[in-house]
Amino acid sequence: MMHPMTRLARWIERALIFLIASATLWFIVTQIFNRFEQRVPVFAALLLTYILAAYVILPLVIHASVAVLRRNRIPRVTRAADGLPADPVNVVLIGSQEQLRSAFMAADWHVADSLTFRSAAKMVVSFVLNRSYPTAPFSALYLFARKQDIGFQEDVGDSPRKRHHIRFWAADMDPESGIGDLTYWTRRRHIDPSLSQVWVGAGTTDTGFGLQSMTWQISHRVDRHADSEREHIVGALRDAECITEEHYIEAGEPVGTHFITDGRIFHARLVPYRSP
Repeated sequence: MMHPMTRLARWIERALIFLIASATLWFIVTQIFNRFEQRVPVFAALLLTYILAAYVILPLVIHASVAVLRRNRIPRVTRAADGLPADPVNVVLIGSQEQLRSAFMAADWHVADSLTFRSAAKMVVSFVLNRSYPTAPFSALYLFARKQDIGFQEDVGDSPRKRHHIRFWAADMDPESGIGDLTYWTRRRHIDPSLSQVWVGAGTTDTGFGLQSMTWQISHRVDRHADSEREHIVGALRDAECITEEHYIEAGEPVGTHFITDGRIFHARLVPYRSP
């Protein structure tokens, strides 16, 4: 059952979204369309209003609204480049980038290559010839309005056709920056591997290649049972003794320092990797 405060917070968010949408519509109609209509024919005014609203005003309003209303919340799912929902968020690990790399190395997983023409061609050849490619690249998925920072994978068998894999986004890059700070909106954010980060991960299993149902693009087929992949990843890190302080986060609980989730996510802290 949803906590009363959580329900109230969601109603407040919905009310704010309604107010923002209403104010934006009022501004477009009264301040943009009416002024264009006074200077050009109605059809041209409608066209100019559409272009300005769709490509300038609304993207800015949506970006600002999400930044304010959903600040410090982790989305339930990642997004593909076309904006469609993609892999679910199901793992959060606390630690530096070096610790993250070491943990998955200890678990016998590999860092995925960057997606380039060369790596994509190698991926196709490996798929056709059923040849091993343990560092095969990932397509880009998006969280926090940017593609993944790093990804890891483990082949199922000896082919890139099937694999366990997880993408990570560093989420705690600038914990002291607030929405009232100019740097929150303008500063380009970088990852310092030596600093502790909140690594938000989306792990799934690729089961082969196929066509996406809505866009018909060629892509990996993904096992819909994401919880099984989450437990596989957790088990690999446990066996490698690379995580501690394990627990599952329920909706509304804090993640790491100041993030809040919308669903059940595995949460743990990384420990330094020690060579055998």
